[in-house]
Amino acid sequence: MINQIKNISFIFTFFIFFTATSNLVNAQVVVDIAITEPDHHLAEVRVSFEKTSLETLDVQLPTWRTGRYEILNLANGIRKFSAIDQSGNTLSWQKTDKNTWQINNTKNKQVTVHYQVYANQLGKRTRHIDDSHAFLDASAVVMYTAQQRNKQHLINLNVPKGWRSATGLEQGNNNHQFIAKDYDVLVDSPIETGIQKVHHFKVDGREYELVIWGEGNYDEQQMAKDLAIIVKQAKYIWSDYPFSRYVFMVHATSGARGATEHLNSTIIQRSRYSFHKRDDYLGFLSTAAHEFVHTWNVKQYRPEGLFPYDYQQENYTSLLWVSEGSTSYLQNQLLLRGDLMTKKEFFKMLAKRITSYQHKPGRDLQSVAEASFDKWISQGGDYGQNHSVNIYSEGFLVSWMLDFSILSATDNKKSYRDVHNLLYKNYRLPHAFTEQDMLTILQQLTGQDYQDFWQQNVHGYAKPDFSKLLAKAGLKMFYSDDNKTKVFSGIKTKPHQNGLTVTAVEKDSPAWQAGLTVGDIIIAVDGLRIAHKQLDERLNDFDPEQAVKVTFFRRDQLTTKTVKLAAMPKAKLTIKVVDKPSKAQKAFFKAWTGLDLVN
Repeated sequence: MINQIKNISFIFTFFIFFTATSNLVNAQVVVDIAITEPDHHLAEVRVSFEKTSLETLDVQLPTWRTGRYEILNLANGIRKFSAIDQSGNTLSWQKTDKNTWQINNTKNKQVTVHYQVYANQLGKRTRHIDDSHAFLDASAVVMYTAQQRNKQHLINLNVPKGWRSATGLEQGNNNHQFIAKDYDVLVDSPIETGIQKVHHFKVDGREYELVIWGEGNYDEQQMAKDLAIIVKQAKYIWSDYPFSRYVFMVHATSGARGATEHLNSTIIQRSRYSFHKRDDYLGFLSTAAHEFVHTWNVKQYRPEGLFPYDYQQENYTSLLWVSEGSTSYLQNQLLLRGDLMTKKEFFKMLAKRITSYQHKPGRDLQSVAEASFDKWISQGGDYGQNHSVNIYSEGFLVSWMLDFSILSATDNKKSYRDVHNLLYKNYRLPHAFTEQDMLTILQQLTGQDYQDFWQQNVHGYAKPDFSKLLAKAGLKMFYSDDNKTKVFSGIKTKPHQNGLTVTAVEKDSPAWQAGLTVGDIIIAVDGLRIAHKQLDERLNDFDPEQAVKVTFFRRDQLTTKTVKLAAMPKAKLTIKVVDKPSKAQKAFFKAWTGLDLVN
């Protein structure tokens, strides 16, 4: 009975609030969200739809959210669903699938639904509520109807005293009221409300906001200063900016990490202690640059298959590598041209990507186009490494190859940046681009046919010649001058109470050939119990090419196999400037990065 009284009070309070404010804008769908029990991650939501001509009305939550190409259980936190008409009469309903509620007898009636939301999915960047904030991605909070998806939405928030709300949405008549042109804008404009650290800055007439939730070892003044530099560099890629205001939301937290792009905002989650060290802070800047590039690439131009979004099922495209991998590639343009990444750091990043490619057997089993199409069912871990490629990393490499091909074909006058600017100019939403559109742009820029390149590197298994690529820009890669080597087994492990659990085995490596696999629990090498936290520490006692006996448990049975070790360079791959770069190499490097090539 107490809960029922609370619900009635909630509905009555919002009814009065709605009546007093809804006439201020021409809203046809009104969304009221009250943070009722933040300590317990709970909110009450009410969505009021305009009059419908349908006998039954289906209201739904999406099955996935933008920026994460994976089916999610977004309706798993919904309880206490109910529906009424404009007179307050209860409407019967039934749930027809995991995220659809069908309401009966709705013809010529305004329908209002009310439900409770449990929000404790911080790492998925969908919904999270606690006593200090609420992060609300509408995909996981606000129901919609297909018939009124294109209607204007008015969002009213009822939050604890002292909280501040931030979002890329247009503000209404108070600090907790916002307006979305339609549902698609709403789901692409998350709301961060709570106790925040806020910085405002303006660059070239556009307004920016940095909103930080959580304590950490960050320097918020420096973050705002560097973000102001990042946003200024987009002019080197695109002809204009598609927004007048942009919001950087940062969660400094524990456990959750990652980021998601949105229409004119981004949410970045990092460990609260990952801002101070240079490598950590560069990681933050790289993420911010990546998400900012998405403001054009994905949010303004999108591959066919991703527009319009179908929120109820997978959206397939073979070009997701352009959306993500090319974004990873272009983010460095912002950092380099803004002098936020040194050439040494850039070379280190390239070397790391090359090394990753060299140790990814999946590059011979899946094309980047296939990886794009299958992103919805992609797997990580050992299988993903050995049998798949990644739309981010391999998409980066194909973008790099395209960039150098265009630069070479046009005597440095055009680059891959021009491809993306033309996509922005010619295929902005509501249009979408195809593979043929990209091939047409490439031919337009270079005068060359890219069909063979496309078949070989996009639909085939890309095999970059890194030495040749780097040489064009006056660079070279090497391991060390003394050619020292170390033992290579191909095994990755993690500590186990009885030894070391195998977490990955590289395909065709010595361990793979010997028959070791994920899940084996290694307890001894050459008859001696493992006393190290990492297998490599023990294997360093042996010489490359030496055969060792590895004893392990599999299915609780003791087994021993012989692993013939191999050699690999002891030093990490390094990239540096050649001793005497030519005039052509200097010009190429300048056209590529915007920087001068010097030792």
